Amino acid sequence: MTEPHPRKIEFEEDLFEFEAANDRELLRSALEKYRFSYETLERLTGISGDDLEAYLEGMTELEHLDQKQRADGLNLIAFLGMGINTNQVPPEERVLALIRNLNQEYGISAESIALQSGVEPSDVERFLAGRKVAAEKRFKISVGTLFLHFLIHVKS
Repeated sequence: MTEPHPRKIEFEEDLFEFEAANDRELLRSALEKYRFSYETLERLTGISGDDLEAYLEGMTELEHLDQKQRADGLNLIAFLGMGINTNQVPPEERVLALIRNLNQEYGISAESIALQSGVEPSDVERFLAGRKVAAEKRFKISVGTLFLHFLIHVKS
């Protein structure tokens, strides 16, 4: 018999308003609703702003791009067009995903994250276990984790 997962996320039937949205609708949303500029999207995806504008207007399918660049770019734009601040994925879950990534990919322990964040290792362990951690400590854990993630990914 398995124990229930301590962090269960309940999804409503109309989970995302973009559930059936296509890439063009998500690009439009990233530009209009979330105020990303073509220049910013170009920097993030490596797809030129002119290509993105032509794609949005239906003048191209971006078939001239490398398949990986096109897929990676449109996937990132999809996330930006859906908006990352959703009730379905709470901020704590995002931080947990980053901590798990730091641990699995780079071997960074919960103790190291705690020391870098200025909290006790037991605070990070409680956070990872889904138990109550004071707001100030959650903030410190989040900032420390995000900065470690940033430092590692700037390097690569």
